[in-house]
Amino acid sequence: MINRKDSLEGLSIFVQVIESGSFSAAATELGHAVSHISKSITKLEQRLSARLINRTTRSLSLTDVGQVYYEKAKQIVGDAREAEQSIHQLQDTPSGRLKISVPNSFGQSHMQPVIRQYMQRYPQVKLQIDFSSRLVDLIGEGFDLSVRMGQLKSSNLISRKLLDFDFYTVASPNYLARHSTPLHPQDLKQHQAIKYMYNQVPITWDFCTAEGDPLHVEVENKVECNNLPMLKTLVLAGVGITRIPSYDCEQEIKTGQLIRLLSEYDMPSLCAYMVYPHRLHLSAKVRAFVDMALAHFKTNEKSPDIS
Repeated sequence: MINRKDSLEGLSIFVQVIESGSFSAAATELGHAVSHISKSITKLEQRLSARLINRTTRSLSLTDVGQVYYEKAKQIVGDAREAEQSIHQLQDTPSGRLKISVPNSFGQSHMQPVIRQYMQRYPQVKLQIDFSSRLVDLIGEGFDLSVRMGQLKSSNLISRKLLDFDFYTVASPNYLARHSTPLHPQDLKQHQAIKYMYNQVPITWDFCTAEGDPLHVEVENKVECNNLPMLKTLVLAGVGITRIPSYDCEQEIKTGQLIRLLSEYDMPSLCAYMVYPHRLHLSAKVRAFVDMALAHFKTNEKSPDIS
């Protein structure tokens, strides 16, 4: 029975010997001992029951059979080298379709610069973006990567942290002028709440006491909404009080359009992550996007503290 690995290796070594002009030069090119090269050619000739090379201590030349075999073998080895080179090029140069999932508001507020820079640098990539809050099945739905917020469930996915964020309790000055300002989380029960829903599940209004103990508050919902831009529009309009990710309201707090409430009761920070299925043999298009996003958030991670 023919050992296919030995057969292919013998074929490749034979071609290299002819191209290099000697056993020793081929050995240097391939990183083998001269004895290994010699044995491989001998095994090849034995398997074919034909002499391929006439060799002396000073020179070598192809036999008539060897010449015919070399022309065929050179084509096979050349095709294999071309196939390998094409794979390396695909791995080295971002190209093809990149399918990503990004939460709508976070994508609008934080991922736009990354996406714009990526497409400008890698025009050969066709980008498909799913802006939604749903938890996509990366492998089942063919996504290359996803941005996920908050606590990650245990999985085989690779995760890279982009940034930390908090949920701020905020209201407009107009709303607070018409209602009392809550001084304790339990005071929120007396207010109109605008509640954010993530993946069709309302975000709970959780706080912690000065001692660090969790404190859950059931609020009366004026509005439930799964779209952060709309939620922010409503709270800016004075419809009620809401809890919203810090990355989505820091500018409005700075300008005084929103007032941050109950900051001393806020829970510990959450995280935004990029997740993708594999670490090994990561395609160039995914690796380039991950690296670019990480570099962008590292550069912009030091934002002013808002209290």
